Amino acid sequence: MPSAPDIRSLEAVGYKIWVSPEVEELDGWRLRHARGLTGRANSVFPNESGAMALDEKIARVEAWYAERGQPPRFQLTDGSLPAGLAETLHARGYEPAGSPVSVETSRLPPLEEDTRVELHETLDDAWVELWSATRGSSDLDTARALLTGSPGRTVFARIPGAAVGRAVACGDWLGITSMVTLPEARRRGFARAIVESLVSWGLGAGATDGFLQTDSEIARALYAQFDWREQYTYRYWLPA
Repeated sequence: MPSAPDIRSLEAVGYKIWVSPEVEELDGWRLRHARGLTGRANSVFPNESGAMALDEKIARVEAWYAERGQPPRFQLTDGSLPAGLAETLHARGYEPAGSPVSVETSRLPPLEEDTRVELHETLDDAWVELWSATRGSSDLDTARALLTGSPGRTVFARIPGAAVGRAVACGDWLGITSMVTLPEARRRGFARAIVESLVSWGLGAGATDGFLQTDSEIARALYAQFDWREQYTYRYWLPA
């Protein structure tokens, strides 16, 4: 298990890879809103301490999300700040929700692009529509803003009619996100082909290390084939 400072450093990498279209700073925290599209983009990122009293700060968070018609959600790790945040949230009636999300890293292996995979550094409507549909969303504008919001160089992979995936190169890091294989196209090696192609692209973009977040055991089994290993987990905390 990494130290708390190491966790915060990795969380900072993850933040750059998945940037919400609306972010507001609050005394060291970042409040994120993307009209409910994905948990990470609609949660508090408590990666720094501040000077404000903690109960007052949480109350400010609750009011901010209430104004946007969303429940307050905190993305908590063992490195979240300030110390004791989870205990304070619990005392206010919050509980962890959903499965733990595994945060994994890897030294990128030398791989070649799969010829079945299309790679484009611009995002087209068909890609957005496929990904959004698997999220149960028809808000394509928010999806597009979320998928293109990273400060890093971004690429979108697709096997037409079968699967998509996204990668972002930020310095030494390659973050893989948004992997989807349609049900009728599963068990045909498409997800593996997309990972191979994204890693190959990332190496060409100067990345040396891989970063991803997943709560899927099937996905973890795939990534383990490329030597991705869990570093820590996070949970979302919401009012019970």
